[in-house]
Amino acid sequence: MLAAVLLLSRFCQPGRFSLGSRSDIDLQLSVSSEGSGVYAIAGTTNLPDNARLAIAAVRYLEPARQSGVSSNAKPSYSILAYQTATVTNGQWQARLNLWQVAEDGRYQESWQFEQAALRLNLEPSQDVIFLATLNPVGKVEQLPALEQQLRNKKLTISGKHLYTAADGQHYIQVHQAQPVALPADRTTPPVRRPEDLNGGWGERYLMPGEPPNPYVLEQPTERQTDAPMRREEFLW
Repeated sequence: MLAAVLLLSRFCQPGRFSLGSRSDIDLQLSVSSEGSGVYAIAGTTNLPDNARLAIAAVRYLEPARQSGVSSNAKPSYSILAYQTATVTNGQWQARLNLWQVAEDGRYQESWQFEQAALRLNLEPSQDVIFLATLNPVGKVEQLPALEQQLRNKKLTISGKHLYTAADGQHYIQVHQAQPVALPADRTTPPVRRPEDLNGGWGERYLMPGEPPNPYVLEQPTERQTDAPMRREEFLW
């Protein structure tokens, strides 16, 4: 779903699908900075209550141009942050933190962490695109539930907010581009614990240490019996 959300604003075109001649869906989005890479995204809508919106912030990345060298590399993008918002009484809101803290205390965006390791030479766009997208509602024949909810509210989906992906799926979406400078500040370096690595899995290549045996086991120096060994005593 997120990959489709991110590609919509650049590669998808507004659709012409309509559910009837009723009032159009209204979906508004506003973005405000709270400082230190944190942005508040909020909006109003006439979508039914409990409708879930995917809120995301995306920065597009272009391959760096080198003099005298032609490159066929395609542009890419980075998901800076995402969150789900639920419509309540015609309103929704989310709060996205676009920055992360590197081991040396520098603030960085997610794509900057891997840039040196992967030897990527990228030119980030000046704008960050903030998107609010209704979860994919499928093809026309898969819309009966949403259609009924909209019919109850006398609403329809027109081409204003409807986008069609390459696979024919429809999405309701609004987006707003806003200039966002790359982070340049520093903070106290975070204390890294093993369990913080690899999404909580820790350093998987290391064998975990075993706790010490609380019992003192004395090994006899001589065999305590002259009886022959039993079959069960042999290793197989």
